[in-house]
Amino acid sequence: MPEMEKVDIPEERQKEILALEAKLNSNHFEVLGITAGATSEQVRDAFHALSRKFHPDRYHGRQLGSFARRIDSIFKRLVEANNILTDPDKRQAYLDANPFVRAAIRAATGTNPTLQPVAPKTAEEEARDAERRARFSRHPYLAKASKISEQLSKAKAHIAKQEYSHAFTLLNLATQIDPQNVEVKTLLNDVRKKAELLRSETDYKRGLDALNQGNEELALAAFKAAVNASPSNHVAAFKAATLLERNSGDIKEISAFAQKAVEASPNTVEYRVLLGRMLEQAGMKALAKKHFEEALRLGPDHPDVKKYVKKRWPF
Repeated sequence: MPEMEKVDIPEERQKEILALEAKLNSNHFEVLGITAGATSEQVRDAFHALSRKFHPDRYHGRQLGSFARRIDSIFKRLVEANNILTDPDKRQAYLDANPFVRAAIRAATGTNPTLQPVAPKTAEEEARDAERRARFSRHPYLAKASKISEQLSKAKAHIAKQEYSHAFTLLNLATQIDPQNVEVKTLLNDVRKKAELLRSETDYKRGLDALNQGNEELALAAFKAAVNASPSNHVAAFKAATLLERNSGDIKEISAFAQKAVEASPNTVEYRVLLGRMLEQAGMKALAKKHFEEALRLGPDHPDVKKYVKKRWPF
């Protein structure tokens, strides 16, 4: 166990926080400290009991150090477990996706892991539950967690359909609600990369279509757009460089695209030879020689090496 920090939390509570944090990757029942297959009412009771200990508001104004992050993560995880296990549809979907949890419920109860029936509540119990639900639903922290969960769910649905622009918008809104949410930030970064790759691939295909139609100007614009969308698209960078060279383009611009191609795919012989030739024409013979040597090493029998390197650069 980590050495206790000097924070404004009793040592016993620190130990409880650390112990619960270590369980956050467990299934929802274990996180709440209840038996697998517990009823919705038992889930709610466990959640409310734990909330009284680990709600961030209980620690407002204290010196918390790293425990501020720990408490925040714990409460968010408790909210997630409670929301899923007390909603019949979400609970069923969770069990369908987690057969090991279903097996644990069967072992614990001897029955199929469905919501267990409970005795009808009295009017007083119903009223108390309604008041408690209303109080929690109004709480800003819980409302924020609910909004984040909703945005994440919608974003993931769009990602599954490769609708990255819609997903990006939803995740960007989620970061405004909670800028420190690790899952949102990670997913936003992943969506950004996927969107860039998809846009780059689309522009590259558009460039190929333009070439097939004999429109080199449109093809060049499309290949440039593909590289701008994703610098890792080395085939687009190479196409742009070769088109520029074919049309007597600026050597510096040709070299720039050839350099991008080499950086994205350093072991491709054609890219090395093209960059070497451009550097040679620009008067940078020492740097050109470096790329020619690497091209010779990578493909001594490659046609471009035989045509441009061996005849002109007798190493």
